[in-house]
Amino acid sequence: MRSAKRPESHPIRDGMAQALRGAGGIFTESSEAVARAVTAAIHEAGMAGDAAANRIAEVIKSAVGGIDSTEEDSAAAIKGICVGVLRGTRESGAAASRTIVRTSGTVIRETLRRGGDVAHATRGLVRGAVHGAKELGLDASEAASSAASAALDAAEESGAAAAERVRAAVEDTVDGFRVILRRKDRQQGHP
Repeated sequence: MRSAKRPESHPIRDGMAQALRGAGGIFTESSEAVARAVTAAIHEAGMAGDAAANRIAEVIKSAVGGIDSTEEDSAAAIKGICVGVLRGTRESGAAASRTIVRTSGTVIRETLRRGGDVAHATRGLVRGAVHGAKELGLDASEAASSAASAALDAAEESGAAAAERVRAAVEDTVDGFRVILRRKDRQQGHP
């Protein structure tokens, strides 16, 4: 529900801004805010007969919109967004892996739309995928590669420069994981 005083207000965007200002740690605050918002979005989608994926994408976009901070803070917030979506959906296995891919694509598209730094966003997504995979008992290396590959796919939609920034972001290890970028067309069996 929007505030009468601030028509541009949005609960998750405001929650992210509060997380960035809060004393509880950016990752913790953002992951908790997003998890609550995703859980609510899934419930609302079920009540309205809507697709939960669309509602979750709106939560992600709003969360990215609430990030207006230093580069390292934004990477921690995006890590929190990724983990928060996983916690909020309560998915596991292959469904959680698909959620990591969808989340990564949405974050990168929204980051580019807002003129943000896709390199920091990509590193945040990979860190979030690793963290979430460990919580869910998934292969963290596979999750990291899936997140980075989805980020690259989304960046390529915008152009070669954005794609190169994503590649550069994962050139070295991220949190001790070597990321293997996979091309979407190869995954689908196309040459």
